[in-house]
Amino acid sequence: MDNNFFAYYKKYADETPDKVLLRIDDDTVTYGEFMEKTAEIGSAMKKAGISPDDKVGIIMPNSIAWYLVFWSAVRIGAQPVPIDPQSGSLELSRLIPATTVKVLFIAERYRNNDIIGAVSALVPDKLHIDRCICYADKSVVPTDSTYISAPDFLAEYSESSCDIYEPDRTHTISLACTSGSTGTPKILSVPSYGFFSTQRDMGDYLGFTSSDVMMLGMTLYHQGGFGMGLQMTLKGGTVMYQPQFNPITFLETVQKYHINVIQLTSTLAKVLLSTPDFDKYDLSSVRICYFAGEVLPAEIAQIFVEKLGIRVINIIGSSETCTMVVWDSAKDAGSDPSDFRRLPFTDYRVIDAARNDVPIGDTGELCIYTEGVITDYFGNPELSAEKILTDEEGRRWFCTGDLVNRLPDGVVRFAGRSKRIIKRGGNLVHAEEVEACLLTHPKVAAAAVTDEPHPVIGQQIVAYIQPKGDETITRGELARYFDGKLSAYKVPDKVVLVEEIPKDIGKIQFKYLRKKESKIS
Repeated sequence: MDNNFFAYYKKYADETPDKVLLRIDDDTVTYGEFMEKTAEIGSAMKKAGISPDDKVGIIMPNSIAWYLVFWSAVRIGAQPVPIDPQSGSLELSRLIPATTVKVLFIAERYRNNDIIGAVSALVPDKLHIDRCICYADKSVVPTDSTYISAPDFLAEYSESSCDIYEPDRTHTISLACTSGSTGTPKILSVPSYGFFSTQRDMGDYLGFTSSDVMMLGMTLYHQGGFGMGLQMTLKGGTVMYQPQFNPITFLETVQKYHINVIQLTSTLAKVLLSTPDFDKYDLSSVRICYFAGEVLPAEIAQIFVEKLGIRVINIIGSSETCTMVVWDSAKDAGSDPSDFRRLPFTDYRVIDAARNDVPIGDTGELCIYTEGVITDYFGNPELSAEKILTDEEGRRWFCTGDLVNRLPDGVVRFAGRSKRIIKRGGNLVHAEEVEACLLTHPKVAAAAVTDEPHPVIGQQIVAYIQPKGDETITRGELARYFDGKLSAYKVPDKVVLVEEIPKDIGKIQFKYLRKKESKIS
């Protein structure tokens, strides 16, 4: 079969047109509808002047519309640019110019964020965009001629047919934005064939089939959550997302639709396990739980494997590489979930600051090869040269920033992110290690660890904690709990109780943590 996503989707549309490809709550799109609607939207994009390699911004929450806009752009060879729908006008003022977006597809709002308001504060007075297509009631669409409602856009421009663009191996399928709330955005040029092949190969490794249904706890605009879903749809199965993560709805959906594969982070897993009456939900259909994005405590993995009878797949992956290395309970039972090995289609090195391989037993930076390694950081040649290495065979390797200990037998043990090391006095603390310990506390539903400046010790450890139910947790209580588990200097210096840990992309969103602070103990 052609090495093209649309070759697979067309095949499944021809064979099983009524099979649900994507479900988000009660909204669905079948394989047949997917081909029809991407032709409709893609033809409208072309007639409106969008050409191959033009950038198409998408600022929308999880929805069928998001999915169709993304793939319609791909269908005509344009490059979709998914943007966090929580982004405000300051973030957008950096992202839109940096990505050279030509048109925007936007929703009215997401949670408390007025997306149309954030965009209209910039466009057209401060930034030029050819078109802003709004998936919103016409009454809230700005009257400026730049803006048009989605129904009006399709009525004016769409046609019933649209050719499928045939990308070459080096074509950029999309730009993935991984920027924070400050500084220069990081924009990833995702290679079309590499992205395709890594998702296909991971689906093969996991044994996905067309009869499977997968439920993801991440968002579509995040490269990881989107990519994992493709591992299922490339097999002709069904993938499901939620508009936003809700533990009860997640469990009810798994039970209702007999989900076979679920994707979680450690934080989301702890939230689920802390849900009242968790044991009453029927999860017997689930055979695989897919973890990514955070350290997976052995205690949580053990619950899924031994109590729930679910195969656990824990991966280190990044938006820059797709899948990297894996811990698989079916093959690696008895070892720690932070001990990883190669997949059949990946390779790794553990390197020092001079980019030489470290000896067994030493710690260094994990450097990964997959066909999905990004071609560059769009518009940033300096960062590209720093992070992407090319070997004599022309293969791209990515320097991940993950610190690992190189063990015998091809195993690496995750130590933490180099950027998340907290320098507390004379000690170095890995924030991930503290988070993993916090997640084992019976009163903790979710946790996130960061640092703050301190006049005496340089940096102090700050733990944001979402308590289970109406529980309260103090620093003294945590100090007693940590005793004998971790060194005393790793006890959080400051504990902040919050109603919710921001977790839209699965991984913790630190830039939103302080907005959710409720009280300090």
